[in-house]
Amino acid sequence: MKKRVATASAERPDASPAATPPASPDASPGASPDVSPDGELTELPGIGPARVRRFAALGVRSLRELCALIPRKLEVWSAVTPAAVARASLGARVVLAGRVERSRFSRFGPRSLVRVTLGDASGSIDVLFFNQSWLRERFRAGDALEVCGKVTDSKGPVLIAERLASPERPFPRAGELVATYPSADGLASGFVGDACRRALAVFAERLVEPLDRERLAARGLAPLPDALRALHAPTSLEEFDRARRRAALEPLLELQARIVTRARAARELGARELVVDDRVADELVRALGHVPTGEQRRTLDALRGELARATPMRRLLQGDVGSGKTLVAAFACAVAARAGAQAALLAPTEILAEQHRESLREFFARAGVETALLVGSLSARERRREAERLSTGAAAVAFGTHALLSETVAFRELALAVVDEQHRFGVEQRSRLVAKGRGVHVLLMTATPIPRTLALALYGDLEVSTLRERPKGRGRTTTRWIQADERGALKKLLFERLHAGERAYWVVPRIDEGGADDARGAEKRHELFARSEFARFGVELVHGRLERDERARRLARFRSGESRLLVATTVIEVGVDVPEATVMVVEEAERLGLAQLHQLRGRVGRGSADAHFCLLGKAVAAERFRRLEREHDGFAIAEADLAARGMGDLTGLRQSGENSEGLGTFGEELELLYFARECVASSEKVRRAYLRDDPLAGSI
Repeated sequence: MKKRVATASAERPDASPAATPPASPDASPGASPDVSPDGELTELPGIGPARVRRFAALGVRSLRELCALIPRKLEVWSAVTPAAVARASLGARVVLAGRVERSRFSRFGPRSLVRVTLGDASGSIDVLFFNQSWLRERFRAGDALEVCGKVTDSKGPVLIAERLASPERPFPRAGELVATYPSADGLASGFVGDACRRALAVFAERLVEPLDRERLAARGLAPLPDALRALHAPTSLEEFDRARRRAALEPLLELQARIVTRARAARELGARELVVDDRVADELVRALGHVPTGEQRRTLDALRGELARATPMRRLLQGDVGSGKTLVAAFACAVAARAGAQAALLAPTEILAEQHRESLREFFARAGVETALLVGSLSARERRREAERLSTGAAAVAFGTHALLSETVAFRELALAVVDEQHRFGVEQRSRLVAKGRGVHVLLMTATPIPRTLALALYGDLEVSTLRERPKGRGRTTTRWIQADERGALKKLLFERLHAGERAYWVVPRIDEGGADDARGAEKRHELFARSEFARFGVELVHGRLERDERARRLARFRSGESRLLVATTVIEVGVDVPEATVMVVEEAERLGLAQLHQLRGRVGRGSADAHFCLLGKAVAAERFRRLEREHDGFAIAEADLAARGMGDLTGLRQSGENSEGLGTFGEELELLYFARECVASSEKVRRAYLRDDPLAGSI
């Protein structure tokens, strides 16, 4: 009888149900009855410091969050014979029973393999256990064995086995719904699910529903204790859906509780009134070097008014690439400086911090404001010098990266904190900057625009300014997905633009050449250009591994026109502003997302000349490329990105590890977010229940 082959995925001894079956969900977990649902994960037996760190990668930091962890997906299992594996649907999870016919062990370098032939009257199948050498003596001929796994195809139907049955943890009955949980490096899905059920067995009776039950019922949501039970042991898909949506509401309620609390705390804080008269304000506007757009003018007026108040400003400034956010922030910093105080602009990368200082150098010189730069690559002597200028007040505006947050950096009178690309910084990092002053005004900036209604729900404690207009006189940027037969025309376009004295970027996602495909890295591409007819224009290479001074020299040569072609990684996504740049080519563009490609596109077309944004990429990303060809509005692109990915990245709530199928569509997420905002805003009891003793309640 023909034998079929199945493979078994490997799990480490500390997480493998095959080696050490976890406790049954119905068994006593052994946790103390005095443990609070908000207690540490280590209070659950079997979870030590190492696993706490792994659970954090899934966004789980407390026992309550563990109970509410949403399974990645639900599946219906069925029992099959070895011969029936061939008829099962690909991807189906099945339980396979039979008797061991033989077992073999082999090793391939650091990897090992235990091969077990399992059979019954219908036939036989090989089950492979990779990297589980402790099983080599476990299986003996004639032993009864049950194994579960997922049907897949590898030169014929195979089974990717996941675990073995045991008396303590039997397999589900045929037709029963089975939850699959997220996993993280070193944390198997099976262990995660078992931990969820054990935590729930202890705490379900002590969990209360803070929300109004009638309001929940009107939304089709189950009360929290019932929802969490159904989440991990559903009897129907409908029951699971109601439970999933109630569990997804938990982190959104915590988010809204923090927002409301911080808004209250900000109103109670005093702040230095940064007042400049109309003459100074007009002088600063003229120093910007161009006439502000209508949106910029309204935002400048709003900032000036809020900075003059005795309560701290809390404002989010969002806008498309090239909309002039940086000049608006510079105006606010100059107002603080001319009012006798100091401002700090925190950026996520050295390139961005350096670019801000360089591009705003003339503005601050005209405004009569001294600036300082603090980044990690400064020498100890340079860092001490710049820090001293801030502590004495000799410098009124500081540009910097995380180096600004060092305990050794002190300001004479910090009154305004500007955080660029704010989504790249955590709450704690932003708060460390704010803590360097008293009642500090805060301006957050983002080039990842989101719809205003969503911004108000996500950042309800902030005023929101939106810049859509591009400054007048900017050229038009054309986007093209370059096909194989158009490479010659692209080369001609690039040569003509460089010959005319313009600049061009050639972006390669990787630094080094390598990988299974023949992808060329930035260094290899630079070598090819340097040996070609393009060498006459000067070819520079920039990537994140360069020393700061060398990177600055190369960028300076590119800005001045001494070199006209810049080969770079995506390190130039933000922070490089060269008005003469009119062409950008992105290799392997399929590696980059819609929003990141749009950010890169914003590096060209910053002057009066028309620009070209050219994509070299595989057809797998054709839909993405065609959207970029059609759409230039960053807000429309952001909404499309949100619809595709959901808003988890914006809220910081989407579970990490494997991609989660537990969270719903963007529309559903948005509906739950608004409901959470409504619940917290209308009930002090709910706000307190979800505050979770937030130590940063007064921060931004």
